[in-house]
Amino acid sequence: MSTTALPDWFQKPENRFRTAAFWFWHHLPTPQMCREAIADMKRAGLGCILVQARLAMPLSEYLSPNYLALCRLVSDLAEEHGLSIEIYDEYGWMSGHGGGLTVQGADHLRERHLFWTTGILQNGQTILQISGIDATFLDFLGPAGKRWTHEGGKARWGLWQIVAGGVIPTRTLLQPSQIRFLETSDSGCTVQIIAPDLPDETPVALFVAATCLTSRLVNYLLPETAERFSNRVYAPLRAAFPKAEAFFFDHPYAGFYTWNGQNSGSGPDAIHNSLLWDDSLIDAGINGIVLLDAVYGTDPQAASRRAYLFETYARQMHHAFFGTLRRWCDTHDIGLTGHELLPHVGGWNLLGGLDGIDARVSPGGDYFDIDTFKTQTVTDAADYSTQLSAILGDSLARAHGRTRCTVEQYSTGREVGRPSLHGQWDLSLSRLRAQMIRHILQGARRVLLHALFLPDAIYPNPSHQSDPRFDFAPGFNLQPWWEDAPDVLEEVARLSAFLEDGTPIRSVALFYPLEDLRESSSTPDCAAHFGFWAEALMDAGVGYTVIDEKQISEETVCNGWLHLVSGQFDTLILPDVTVVRDPQTLSILEKFSHTGGRLLRSGKAITTSRNDRTRWIEGPVITTSEITRLIKENFPPPLLSIEGQSQRITLQRLTPSLLRIAIFNDSDQERTARLAPAPRERILLEWRCNTGVAMSPVCVPANTTFTLSLMPRQLSTFELSVTTTETHCFPMEDKACLPTSYKKMLKDGWLFQPDLESRPVPIAVECGWEQQGFEYFSGTGIYTLHLSNFNRPYKKTLHLVLPKIAGTVKCFVNGLQIGKSIEHSASFLLPSSDQDLKITLHIRNTAANTLYPAMDSSLSPTTFVSGLLAPPYIWDGIAQIKRLVTGVGHPRFEPAGAKALK
Repeated sequence: MSTTALPDWFQKPENRFRTAAFWFWHHLPTPQMCREAIADMKRAGLGCILVQARLAMPLSEYLSPNYLALCRLVSDLAEEHGLSIEIYDEYGWMSGHGGGLTVQGADHLRERHLFWTTGILQNGQTILQISGIDATFLDFLGPAGKRWTHEGGKARWGLWQIVAGGVIPTRTLLQPSQIRFLETSDSGCTVQIIAPDLPDETPVALFVAATCLTSRLVNYLLPETAERFSNRVYAPLRAAFPKAEAFFFDHPYAGFYTWNGQNSGSGPDAIHNSLLWDDSLIDAGINGIVLLDAVYGTDPQAASRRAYLFETYARQMHHAFFGTLRRWCDTHDIGLTGHELLPHVGGWNLLGGLDGIDARVSPGGDYFDIDTFKTQTVTDAADYSTQLSAILGDSLARAHGRTRCTVEQYSTGREVGRPSLHGQWDLSLSRLRAQMIRHILQGARRVLLHALFLPDAIYPNPSHQSDPRFDFAPGFNLQPWWEDAPDVLEEVARLSAFLEDGTPIRSVALFYPLEDLRESSSTPDCAAHFGFWAEALMDAGVGYTVIDEKQISEETVCNGWLHLVSGQFDTLILPDVTVVRDPQTLSILEKFSHTGGRLLRSGKAITTSRNDRTRWIEGPVITTSEITRLIKENFPPPLLSIEGQSQRITLQRLTPSLLRIAIFNDSDQERTARLAPAPRERILLEWRCNTGVAMSPVCVPANTTFTLSLMPRQLSTFELSVTTTETHCFPMEDKACLPTSYKKMLKDGWLFQPDLESRPVPIAVECGWEQQGFEYFSGTGIYTLHLSNFNRPYKKTLHLVLPKIAGTVKCFVNGLQIGKSIEHSASFLLPSSDQDLKITLHIRNTAANTLYPAMDSSLSPTTFVSGLLAPPYIWDGIAQIKRLVTGVGHPRFEPAGAKALK
């Protein structure tokens, strides 16, 4: 098959499509380190870098003159190498504190929280205590985390204030004169409530506020916080990076505090962590009655007030912090991007990624609202399974007239059964590539790697405040396989560029259940239902977009379709949605259904409105176990579908007669994909992302099912067009593979070197080098086999097959490279020469064998397989694929069923 050159925008994608990376500074690099690192980033194929100061760096060095001078050098070097810059806006993360600079000399901006407790009146009084205030969310960081967030490594509280007290059963407030402090300290307070007119055993509640006097974290409710943060952090960083495209914020939050006396005797309170507090919230409507109901109420009225509280609370935080930052960025002609805390990270359940916190108390929850302050959308993803991040990010962008998003990809040890900070030094390039492709197919424009390290980060240094080896590893550039990464990053960039134009084919809208999340007093069922739908739709190949209630209005419904800024939809899914904000939304949903729109739901049968509980709509109930069946019954298979596995496919419509298709075999098995028949003849043009060229067009006759084989982890991209002129397609013979008649096993005679200078030693190829005395070796292992007097079968086309590999591989025959692979198996076409063969394999493993035994004695290096894991062989068979024939007109692949038609 011939090839055709494709446009430059595909062959050499712009930086906006290329992988970006955080560059972790665990200490101040030398200028030479900077020069070498930037050159390596360019070689690897990155498009954008973001310098990030990490906890190992002394806090005093952040934004110091030396730090900013190095930032200016990086800015110049990046421009010299054609790399883009974005500015990471924080020391560590939790944007807003600026490594303590925001609150330095401004104690009133330190985080201030609202705490509550209950008691029972006896003899007209009760004594209540707040004590044991603790935030365990960052405990996994150890002492370094405490030293980072709190001066002296300890939280000390002061400026105690009584906010409200009330009677729980009657929802009435106590008078201020009935409540007084008996004692306050830096660890808590004791309060007396006197109410002689109330009967014994009456439950009462107390709400008090305090400031953490030693915290570097900030109060996001105050616009002055963001103003000071801008002046003390954004301004110097902007001057150091004058060509930067955007500032990048990273999930701002404060607290997640719990305390003794938090929960009432009847069970956990409806809000599970302290709230940030400022008295301006009272003016906004969050008074004592609202607090009493929101924390302790259990009926629908309390649920409505809880939703009102979180709506008001979030609005003030978002406008005070993100709104202020966006105004600063607009004034200084730079974008604002980044991401908030996303509790679904790593999975599909809206609350399934981060346990033990009430994410509603942090800036977030209403992701659609926060996205209005961004110039580009970002979400983050944890580990390497399929997850919600990219499709949610793309949906947020489309809700605001943009398209696609950046997905920050980080690693933890949780996925593989290790402590979180142990990370994944054993991550393979194959797994990384697969995850990046999934993100792009689901709506990402680029992936942001978390992170690249300085070259000495893997060597323990007593001056480090924390050990970089445990900093959400791996440092991608310290993996032995990083040398092979450029091909992968180029392939992913081309895929992104290929999918930039056109409109995704998505006729399904998945409703984001914001009101249920706000109202809930525990983990709401809607979080899991949403996740089940989102994952099942993706696996079925059904395109969908997540929408929020604010997009829906009377004008958006027409003849059974929702016409929204984010797309046009004939199906709306309600994942256990029991409540919406406005009763008008219920009327619109009824109109949508009655005019032909398809309204699907799971979970509870009734949906009501927060603002009018007398209104509701009702529908049939299905359980989560029935979601997959319901999708299969209501939606046809995608235009191009893979047999025997979950679908990984994206369809983009460029014109009424032209589609772009990307499909990924996300498995270790060869799969068959089928293109559904159509009444008109079509042309299929393959754009190869790995090489940047197009194959000769293929003619698909009318009413014909077209099949193609996909090798394990194969990515294929096509343009599919309806022919506008008559094209002649010839009948074809089914040229199936002939039975293999030659196979030579290469089990014996292999030699191994951990480097070129080492003496070759015999090695078995049935198991990896980690089982044969090289268990601590991370790097490029060299396998060599000499085949003397190789008796090549006459006129046979032969392949060298590596059936099982752990690592990336480059294959050389007689000194010439004949191929390379990053997958778990590989096949290379051998040269036709009759001379003796010297086969050399360069296999790169991961850094796990070297690092993990030194980091954790319980991690044996022999568990991290490396090298050849099964004997190679030479054979004359090839994979069962549909052959290409040519004639007058377009070459084409064999249509399924052609043999039976002859």
